[in-house]
Amino acid sequence: MRPDVTLVSPYPATGTRHSGVSGVASYTANLAHGLHDNGAAVTIVAPHETGQPHDSWDGPVRVLRRFGRGAAAVPAALAAARRTGAGVVHLQHELFLYGGPAGLPRQLLALRRPGPPTVLTMHQVVDPVTVDRHYTRLHRLQVPPVAARAALAVLQHTLPRLADATVVHEEAFRRVVPAAVSLPHGIETPALDRGAAAAARRTLGLPQDRLVVLCFGFLAPYKGLETALEAAGLAGPRVLLVVAGGDHPRLAEQRDTYGLMLRRTYGDIARFTGYVPDRDVSSWFLAADVAAFPYPSPHAASGALALALAHRTPALLSPELARTAAAPAVLAVPGGAAGLAARLLRLASEPAQLDRLRSATAAMADGRSWPAVARRHLDLYEGLIRDQNPARRRLRSAQPG
Repeated sequence: MRPDVTLVSPYPATGTRHSGVSGVASYTANLAHGLHDNGAAVTIVAPHETGQPHDSWDGPVRVLRRFGRGAAAVPAALAAARRTGAGVVHLQHELFLYGGPAGLPRQLLALRRPGPPTVLTMHQVVDPVTVDRHYTRLHRLQVPPVAARAALAVLQHTLPRLADATVVHEEAFRRVVPAAVSLPHGIETPALDRGAAAAARRTLGLPQDRLVVLCFGFLAPYKGLETALEAAGLAGPRVLLVVAGGDHPRLAEQRDTYGLMLRRTYGDIARFTGYVPDRDVSSWFLAADVAAFPYPSPHAASGALALALAHRTPALLSPELARTAAAPAVLAVPGGAAGLAARLLRLASEPAQLDRLRSATAAMADGRSWPAVARRHLDLYEGLIRDQNPARRRLRSAQPG
């Protein structure tokens, strides 16, 4: 049976939702199931992963692991996706997701080949003007800023011209990719029991009498973790910062990883958990009083912020991330580490302020459930199919009966 949609992306290990080499894997799993729940038949074409079957089912979603990473990854993946016979092929794209800049010319050629409509989601969008020495150091890029700036400009100008439609996650990113459609990063809808927070804190060994601040996700320099750690040091013992997550897979092979550097420098200030198993993700967000996202120059929607929204965990954002995500003003914390420390101490002294943050976080979550986001994707797919074949009005599985 041919799928309606084939998604090309990393995908979590069987039986999990929050695993893989990138947050894009969890994103794709949630999108795939949301599309299925809205009536579409979905197949995934994913990279090979050690210990994962070549062909499997994640509930109603078929997962075909058909390509390796490297310069030929995207051409091989798109060829495999087109062979499924899907009405639409949807590529989830990040610069380093499949093989890095070396594979860019072959990616461009692969997108130009004939076949069903191709949708491209750009999970990273960077204004080339902002790429300087600080940017290349922050992202551990081993090229001069002028080369990185030129490569990003070519990528972000050319890829959308070759796809039939391009998706970005925030309206702010359309200033860089004007032809793109803005569809938000979806959020999960777990069954929430705020009364379980105290139990989660006990299970995780967290104190009941301190403000627990959570920084969640892969450890990477672009997330501004030093700002949160310095703020925790300034705030003192009334605040406990938990850094929950392992090194980003792209950085984990380095001898002296970013995570090791953080632990050496700030190990006496914060609790570092290492990798968080899928089963414990909700517990951390329920147990935290507040989640912090001090990203200095956001270039993507934050999957960790999506988890905070899903769990209604009060969020504090850098002004830059707040502007990018169009967040309520009360969630923004200016002033770097000193400003964040002052805000955390105020929350520790006035717990009622957390309710105001929680309400603003809940308001930000409106309209971002995965079923709602998936429906908007289906509308996009169906518009492309109409343009290509006016006689075919809708995706096959979405038809009544």
